[in-house]
Amino acid sequence: MSIERAIGRLEVGDPFGDWLAGVLGDRMQEWCGGVRVYRIEPASHIVCRYEFAGTAFSVVGKFFGAPTGAKTRYDADAAMKHEFDRLRRAAGWICVPRALATNSRFHSVLVTEHVPGLPIRDLHAAGVSLYEPLTGVAHLLRRLHDSTRTSCNRARDFAYFHAVLDQTGLAEPLRERFNRLLGTWWRSPRIGPDAGCMVHGDATPGNYLFDGSVCAIDFEGSRDHAHPVRDLGILAAELRASGGSTTTAEDYIGHLLWHYSRDEEEFRHHTAVLPFFMALGYLRIARLPWRTGERDWLLAEAEACLAASPG
Repeated sequence: MSIERAIGRLEVGDPFGDWLAGVLGDRMQEWCGGVRVYRIEPASHIVCRYEFAGTAFSVVGKFFGAPTGAKTRYDADAAMKHEFDRLRRAAGWICVPRALATNSRFHSVLVTEHVPGLPIRDLHAAGVSLYEPLTGVAHLLRRLHDSTRTSCNRARDFAYFHAVLDQTGLAEPLRERFNRLLGTWWRSPRIGPDAGCMVHGDATPGNYLFDGSVCAIDFEGSRDHAHPVRDLGILAAELRASGGSTTTAEDYIGHLLWHYSRDEEEFRHHTAVLPFFMALGYLRIARLPWRTGERDWLLAEAEACLAASPG
């Protein structure tokens, strides 16, 4: 569940607050001088919403130089610039927060407009039906993928899979089983080089906001030349692992694939590729320290997905 908690204010004269006001320029004509600050959690970095007193305007600051997750060794400025560029590019086709500015001096912060709406993760936790939100996600991903069609660097997709396996710390016999299954998929023509695109890269239910329509957030993991079903498979694994009825989760996954696909033939093709990327999704979850209680189940599901013969 996403939580916003008030952590203080920025007053006139605060260097970061004054820089923000300068970035926003004319939008701050009604600004009274104070900025309310709210911490947004959970997140892999410090993320805050800044609400300008006297206006109806908020922005979100994501501080790449202040990680809170397991990954702490990376080039914060490069990650900041990468997501800024990705958001600017994706905005040509889909709804994303408007990327406003970056600043290396303030812990490599990326500033975007605040987008209203609840994460699909929170809707699911509250027992709200996901059929309408997932229809929106399917159409959004289809627009992104179709608008960025290119070749698929399948070697990089497989390398990413192996990197995630490395992070799970599997015992040698189980790792060898995964290696053999991945070898079978590698030799299969099912994941070919002719279907690539820009992917969202972190297609979890927490990264899609719904407020009558869908907006995608968090493009830090976005990549080019990736297989389009990667986004679908990661989201499907997240839905399946989120608790609740297995039947309902499977219905949601089928609904997502059907609304993403143009026709029945495409639906069958995407369904055939899905197990590979669902396995990747399960392994991404299994490496998280706060999901250790589900680790054995997640690994078993991932292995079962890969064992589905790719033909």
